[in-house]
Amino acid sequence: MRELALKKFWEERDAKFGELGGAQCVESFADAESEYKAIRNSAGLCDFSFMRIVEFPESDGIDYLDTALAANILKLRYGRIIDTFLCDENGKITAEVFVANIDDKVFAFTESLTDSAEILGKGGNAKDATKDYAIFSVDGPKAWEVARDIFGSDIFNLPYLAIEKYDFEGDCAYLMRNGKTGEFGYSFVVPSTKADAMAQKLCQAVENAGGSLCGTKAHAVARLESGFFNIYKEGALVGDPIALGLQWMADFSKDSFSGSEAVYKMREEGAKAKITAVEGAGVEKGAVLYDGDKKIGEVITATNSVSLGDNIGLALMDSEYAYPSLELSTVPGGEVNARTVTRPMTVSESLIKGMQQ
Repeated sequence: MRELALKKFWEERDAKFGELGGAQCVESFADAESEYKAIRNSAGLCDFSFMRIVEFPESDGIDYLDTALAANILKLRYGRIIDTFLCDENGKITAEVFVANIDDKVFAFTESLTDSAEILGKGGNAKDATKDYAIFSVDGPKAWEVARDIFGSDIFNLPYLAIEKYDFEGDCAYLMRNGKTGEFGYSFVVPSTKADAMAQKLCQAVENAGGSLCGTKAHAVARLESGFFNIYKEGALVGDPIALGLQWMADFSKDSFSGSEAVYKMREEGAKAKITAVEGAGVEKGAVLYDGDKKIGEVITATNSVSLGDNIGLALMDSEYAYPSLELSTVPGGEVNARTVTRPMTVSESLIKGMQQ
């Protein structure tokens, strides 16, 4: 397992560690519920250095990545980000990839089930830059205040899925607006030599915004509520991008990409089952869902939602039942204790409050 570079820094702040895709991560601090509330009400700081990073020269990287990834990378403009996925030869998703074009470079930031840096590093003059950078995610309705405090008011010009470079203590740092919690979200990417300095500044800025440190556990709950894909949860358990509803991440007019033959076949045949959001007291991982006496699905990931006051999750449902408003039971012919719902399941504070100065 690849150890987190700032492990000692977070240990001193009572971090509890876990693992994501073969890399160590900060799973939580003292109170995961408070961390979740920080994301929803102010700002939460999470070390995202478990992500793998591949760096390419812009002249080679775009063409090469277009052959490997599902989206049309040839359309990627300077200063922009494309959210897409990498598949194995069987069409199963192995990584979610944010491809960013900035400063004559192309970066592939990956949340991965495998060593995506090794897979994507086979062409395009690729360099595994995972150890060269640290990544910090700040999410919440006041996350913009944190980004402003670090890099100045220029951050207000940054739209969603965009990247910009800034000076940080004499080195080049990058700010990406690519949050996945439904709130304002920014990724701070700095050279590893400046990781400690950035972490300290972010801790102070998040505190000033009324927020707190945050682990991946609370981050994942907010991600689930807001309808964002999680490679480590439903991605790992289902794999099929069509059943997962990730067609928007792909360009099906492309001739090919990694695993495209299998993906195109899945799309042509249609998914027999699809991911659907569910809510209710009976929503627990592994719970079987019934419409009357008929088995129609199974809960594959579940958690408790602080804001909704109920269990929420994702179920793999027979396609003909994969729509919201169904009342279901976890026993044949039993009382209703689960229902299918629309996503996002919550209304983000960021949409309500905006960037209030």
